[in-house]
Order: sequence, then C-alpha cells, then structure tokens
Amino acid sequence: MPDELTSTVLNALNSLPPVSRAKVLLDTALALIDAGKYGPEVEHYLEVYLKTPNLSKADLARALLARGNARKEAGDRLLAKANLDFHAVLQHDPSNREVHQHFKRKIQIHSQNEPAYQRTPMEVWDRIASYIPRYHLRTWLFVSAFYHEIAARHIFHTLDIYFGEDQDNLHRGLDIFDRAKEDSTFAARIKCLRIHWAYEEDDMLGLVQRIFKHALPAFKSLEDFEWIGYPEMRAEMVKLVLASHPHLHSLGLIGWHFDAVGVSGFRNLRRFTLRAEDDDGFADMGEVRTVLDQNEGTLRHLILGAYLERQHSWDSVFQSPTIKNLTHLDLVDTRISHIVLARIAHAHNLQSLTLHGTFEEPNSASVVFNSDQIIDGQHTFLPHLEAFRFVLVGHDDNPGLYQAVTMFLRNRRKLRRLDLGSCPWDLAHAIIPKLTGLRVLGVKIANLTAQEVVSLVDAIPQQMVAINVTTEVAQRPLNEYASLFSKFSSLSFLHMQCPHRRRPKPNLMSEKDFEVQTDLWMSSAKSIAVAVPSIDFLGWHGEHFVIVRSGSGSGSGTTTTSGGRLSSHSSIELKELPTRRRLDCGKGVDLGSEDAAWLERKDVPMDYEAPALDS
Repeated sequence: MPDELTSTVLNALNSLPPVSRAKVLLDTALALIDAGKYGPEVEHYLEVYLKTPNLSKADLARALLARGNARKEAGDRLLAKANLDFHAVLQHDPSNREVHQHFKRKIQIHSQNEPAYQRTPMEVWDRIASYIPRYHLRTWLFVSAFYHEIAARHIFHTLDIYFGEDQDNLHRGLDIFDRAKEDSTFAARIKCLRIHWAYEEDDMLGLVQRIFKHALPAFKSLEDFEWIGYPEMRAEMVKLVLASHPHLHSLGLIGWHFDAVGVSGFRNLRRFTLRAEDDDGFADMGEVRTVLDQNEGTLRHLILGAYLERQHSWDSVFQSPTIKNLTHLDLVDTRISHIVLARIAHAHNLQSLTLHGTFEEPNSASVVFNSDQIIDGQHTFLPHLEAFRFVLVGHDDNPGLYQAVTMFLRNRRKLRRLDLGSCPWDLAHAIIPKLTGLRVLGVKIANLTAQEVVSLVDAIPQQMVAINVTTEVAQRPLNEYASLFSKFSSLSFLHMQCPHRRRPKPNLMSEKDFEVQTDLWMSSAKSIAVAVPSIDFLGWHGEHFVIVRSGSGSGSGTTTTSGGRLSSHSSIELKELPTRRRLDCGKGVDLGSEDAAWLERKDVPMDYEAPALDS
C-alpha cells in the first residue's frame, strides 16, 4: 500500500506544471523549518526551488526570507555552542591566550558614511525611544520606515478612546476600531486600551457597544484594559472581555459604582484598579475580595478609590491574604480604617504606597507610624519603600500625625518619590536632606518666599528630575522663583501652583482685559521654561505644557526682563496639554517620564465641584 501511495503521489506531482511543483517543494521546506528540522536537506529544497524559472517576486521573497531567518537561527545556535566551548576552555586552562583574545576582540565599527540606523542596533534605538516623550517622538514617524516602526510601537502602546457627545471623538474611536479589525499589525502594537464612556442609556450607547464587542477580539496583544466612566462595566461586558482576553495582566474599573458582576473570573492579574463612589452598585463588594483571593499568586499592584463624601469601607477587602504580597498599593479619595492600616503595616513587600483620604482613627494611625524602628540601618516598618504619597483631607488639626509620618520617613535612602501633600513645611524640611535617593518631590510651602525656596533647593539632591511646589500665599509671582531651580541639570518637570490661581475666564472680564490677562498668564508660564533650561514639561497652576525649544541649545537666543518675563526673540514655545478629566484615575497625558506621571497623578486629589480645569 505505501508503494502505491508513493507512486500515485509522484504521478500527481509529475502531472503538475513546474511552477506548481516548485510551490509544493517550497511549502514542504517551510513546514520543515517551522518544525525545527532545518538542515542540508531543506537547504537543497530551497536551492532547487530558487532555480525554478517564472516564479513570482512574492514567492521568491518568501523563500529567501525563510532561508535567511533559518540560517541566522542556525548560526546563532552554533555561536552559542561555540561560546560554551570557549568558556569550558577557561575552566580547564584559565591562562589560554587564544581564548582570551577571542573574548577581547573588538566589535567592528561601521563606517560613518553609513546611515545611523545601520551603525547602531535597533535595540539601542528602541531604548532611546523609550526615553523620548511621545509628543516629541512623533517626529520619528516622518524620518524613515525604520524609525517609524520604532516610534509607532511606543506611541500606540497605550490608546485612549473617548465615546460621548463629542462627535469628533466618536468618529475617531470608531475609525480606530475599524482599523484594528483590518490591520493586525496596528492592533498588535496596542498593549493598553482605555475606553472612556460618557453616555446615558440610549440607542447610541447600544450601537457603540455592539461595535465595541465586534472590535475587541482584534486587539490580540492586549495586556491592560480599563473601562472608565458611565455606564460602568457590567456583567455582559465582563463576560465579553473575559472571553476575548482571559489572560490580561491589568484590569481597571473606574466609575461611580461597582457593577462588574463576574469580574472575579479573571486569573493571573498583576494589577487591579477599582474606583467606585460607594457600595451601591450591581456587584457585591465582596467580589472585590474574591478578585484578590483568586489572583493571590500574581497580583502585586492594587488601586482602590472611593469618594470621601459617601460611606464606604475596604475592611473586608483587606482581609485577603493577597495584601501581604503587594508591592504597590494606592488608596485614593477614601476612608482608611485602623484595620486597613494595620494590614498595610504587615505588607512588608510594599515598594510604593499612596494614602490619600481620611484616617478614621488619626491617633491610632500616629501610633502605627511611630512604631517604626531602625535596626542595623534597616527600617522595621515597610523597609523596601521607594515611593510614598501622603495626601490627607481634614487632618490639619492633627500635627502629631504628620510628626509621626516624617519620623517614619527619616533616613530612608531608598526613597525615590515623595509627595507629602499638606504636611507642614518645617517637618518636611527637617527630613529631606537625609533622603539622598530622592528624585521626585511634591511639597506644600504655605507662605512662599525666596528664602523658603532657597532652603528647599539646598535641601534636595542635585539629581532631582521632577518637582511640584504648591503654596497658599507667595511673596512674589511664582515664576520669579523659577531661576532658583536652574541648578538641577537633570530636572525635566517642574510644577509651580497656587490652588486659588486660575487662567483668566472670558465671562468674568471685558474682552480687552481677557486678552491682556491671558498674555500675562502665558508669558509668566513661558518665563519658567526660559529660567530652567533643562525642563521639557511644565506645570503652571494646575495646567500642563510641553516645551518646544526651537533654538540651538537650551533656551538659546532668549532673555528675561527684570520681572521674569520672556523677551520677544524667544525660541521657546509652550504647547498646552489636555486638561485633567474627572475619572482619569492616575493616568493622563504623557509628561515625559514615569516619575512626572507619578507626581502629577490625576486622581489625587479629586475635586468634584470644579467643572472645568480640575474636572
């Protein structure tokens, strides 16, 4: 029977035209390569195939690419084996000169006449791109196909889509869904998808959600997914996401209520975000505890947010054994009970902690923070802490609590990021000089003077990369203090703000006054960019700007007047970034680095009363 089969197959092949027989040979060679059976026989198949006349260019390219990749992989395997041999020689003969010469051999330097992308490996360019803010990285899209590919991977890694009354945003979102379904390469670039909803229950909502259902499976490389706004993510959508992306690393549910019935079906989550005003949702709050329990082995970052004006409790959630495994914990706009704080105290692996809200028992909280001891240079309470945010509401009459927290922070040389909210400046200033690893700082100096700014600048390390200074009253306009920060050559982000200062409003003044005040507002902000040439992003009274420097060097060709205002021949331009949205939940526009993003976290604090800038 095998002989008959073989002869029949041979007869069938002989009856085919040469191009078709060659295609069978190519398919056989490719199948053997995919099966890891590349060798002399496959080489021979491809050699014969490539000699066949009248082949299409596409098939020739396919064969050459397959052979090239196979040869490269085979060569890499041989080189790896050769290196193992060389290392084995050193074990037997450590003084062998020939082997030492092999390891000391210099890598060939390419000719400078070659394009830069050919002289430098793509991995290096990819690393460089990771440090470039997305605003500036966009220029790579127009340089060449090589740089376009690198930039696109970074720019489209995180994608925000907005569905609401704005028709432009609606059409843009639908266009993205259509492209994702048609272009698998584009869809594969998107690792983090954030869908913002702002709809009432109507026909348009149903239509958009049906389109979303059909488009979601196209995002095959998705690792992080966030559902933000109203209506909240509900049981039907939970089932949809769970069916199409059961192995998500991160899941975010950000809205007014917790409606995601069945969300505990996700496994292997590394980060989980829930923001709900209160316990009044379709889903039982006990399911949040179940999410933690079901992901005990993998969950390392937990973000829980509520609304201080409404009753809520996280006591049940914090009974989960997963809490002790966390490395990052953020409690936002929430009440913090003594039970919760006690569980945090036993989460010894924590590297990052955000406490924003109100302590139900501030005196007990003081005792917990005062319990920290330093033994052999190691703190006993949260010894691995590298980032700490402490933004309290309603505790201005508890100075002992701030005293305990600053004592808890003393001499923490591993601490890189620190935001002390409304902590009295004298307490913060006392500990900052010993925080030698500090690179990111947010402080409030109630009465800002030149002397206080100098004391701040002298206290913090020279290597600072992001600073946020808040004040209630300033002796002079804030921009006039900016030059004192010019000593920090690594500083890339600076935010100076007074909560009571806002951009001029056209409905509160005449048109002429509005133009004058707006020009003064912008020139004051721009003068900070001139005074501190290292910064790429600027915060000014709650607004954010990217700084575009068009001259050679940092701020070349610019001068400032005695009042700190920018002269007319400036080479600096400020581009306004989108204002914060009410439910951005920790993420917003790109500010150039993770450090700046952490410092400017958009849901701390949450101001529900401000309808415009801070909403």
